Formats: sequence, C-alpha cells, structure tokens
Amino acid sequence: MTRFKGTILGIVVGATFLWFSLRGIDIHSMLESLKTVRFLPAIMALIAGTLFMLFKAWRWSVILGPVARVKLPLLISTVYIGTAANLVIAHSGEVLRAALVGRRSHVPSSAILASIVVERIFDFMVVTALFGVLLIIDPQLPDYVTAAGFIAIFMVVAGLIAIVLLIVPSKFRKHSRLLVIRLLPEKPLAMIRGHLKRSFVGFSALGSPSIVINTFLLSILQWSCVIGAIWLCVISVGHAATLSMAITVWVLMVIGLTLPHSPAQLGTTQLAFTLGLSLALNETEVSFAASVVYTFCVNIPYMVIGAVYWFRSGGISVRTRKSHQTTTD
Repeated sequence: MTRFKGTILGIVVGATFLWFSLRGIDIHSMLESLKTVRFLPAIMALIAGTLFMLFKAWRWSVILGPVARVKLPLLISTVYIGTAANLVIAHSGEVLRAALVGRRSHVPSSAILASIVVERIFDFMVVTALFGVLLIIDPQLPDYVTAAGFIAIFMVVAGLIAIVLLIVPSKFRKHSRLLVIRLLPEKPLAMIRGHLKRSFVGFSALGSPSIVINTFLLSILQWSCVIGAIWLCVISVGHAATLSMAITVWVLMVIGLTLPHSPAQLGTTQLAFTLGLSLALNETEVSFAASVVYTFCVNIPYMVIGAVYWFRSGGISVRTRKSHQTTTD
C-alpha cells in the first residue's frame, strides 16, 4: 500500500513537471525536431548510458571491498535491476539491490544497504564538486540552479554527520541509545541492534583513504558519462551544447530525482532539460525534444535491460521461495 501511494504521488509529481515543461511549447515544432534526430549522437548517448552502469557497478565493488568480494557480473546485473525498479517505482531499487546481492553473496542485506548509502554520499559529493565547476564556468547562474547546488551540499554534510554520529562513540550516540532502549520493547530493540551492527560493516569503506579516493574518481567517471549523454542528446536534435549546459541539466535532474517521480522519470527529466537549457536555447521545443531523446536512449534501455536481467536471474522464483518459507514458518 505504501509503495502504491508513493507511485501515485510520483505520477502526480511527474505530471505536474511535465505540464510545466510543455507550457508554451509548439508541439508541431517539437515533433519536427524529433523527426530530424541525428542517429550517431543518439547512439553515442546510449553507449554513454551503458558506460555509466559499468562504472557504477565497478564503484560498488570498490565500496563493498572491505565487506565481501562480490563478482562484477553480479553487481552489473543487480545495478541494472535496481535502476529499472527505481524507474518503475521511485526509490525501490536500493532495497531490491541490497536483498539480491545479500542473498547471492551471503552478506547481510543491512551491510549491503549501508554501502548504497555510501554511494549516495559520493553521488552528492560529485554534484557539489561539479556545481563548483559550474560556478567557475558561469557565475551568473539562475536562482533555481544555485538552490539545487546548495541542496546537494546540505545532503553531503547531513549524510556525513549522520554516519559519524552512528559510528563514532559520543554523548549524542549514548543518549540516543538510552532513549531507544526506553521506548522500544525488547524484541524490536534486539532486531534493530542486530541490523545496526551489521550495517556498520557497510560503512567501513569510509575508513580507507585509498578506497575513498578510488570511489570518488569512479563517481566522477560514472557521472561524466551521464553529462556526456545529456550533451549528446542536445546535439542529436541539431543544436550545439556546452559543458555548462549539460552540467546544469544534470544537477537539476539529480536533485529532482530525490523527489517522488513517475515511471521512466517522465516529467522530471523534461523539466530538468527545459529549465537547464532555458538560458542557452531560446526554443523550448528543442530542449523538450532533447529530453525525449534522453528518455529513449538512456532511461528506457535501463528498464528493458533491467527487466531481462531480473527474469534471467530467477528473481521472481527467489521471491516466491522466500514467501513460501515464510508461510511454512
């Protein structure tokens, strides 16, 4: 029921963003831009999206290094499955990724989930770094872009503070533990303690300087692929693109995806393109057309490949067996 409500909310948010994106657009002119799409840049955008997933899986293997040695093919398939799940139901893929890798690598899912939290921190660290680059390239940014950049900075700081408070012994941690002990019954308390102990292992990557550096570099590589895909999608509809344009769209897209979104990120992607390119391109139709190319060259292939991996991995049968075992117990 919670997922259903979240999906409905995401569809409402996506429809609202889509409406804002379509305001004042000449649909006929936009369709004409799509009819003349250059196939070479579009195919290169598809390749850039594929490289993003490969770097994402590689980065995850580095983060998981202190926890377990998980084979890269398993991580690649799981990353695709999780991304496809996120593109259907917002923010559902993280838990699914943790469950799939946990079952197949015999590592507690809570530790795997903690490693995904580490991923998110590095994602927003890269957003913050490239936002700084954007400020250098183009100091006169619109207010909404500046606001998105500062939201990313806040998320990085908040995430790091939360992890430090959880891991490092302190008065705050002691008082929080005593408060939880007073409020919760014994059985839920024991379960929470077990999950927290196992999840601490997933944060161990942050204690290694070499892992932190490698993870940050891989984060830059993977997100550079997405920025490249955005740049190529603009070129595919017949307009020149700059680095600052692509970074602006990407920053807005990443921040927008923290909100509930509709399937295939429809609406969120379109608004990020139309707002991000509004200063450089006077024709909103071109920006919208570029967002449609991005949806078909990046998001939809993720959904298709993720679905293929899901059925090939026997994910449905794994879930069925688990449900059967739960019923039997």
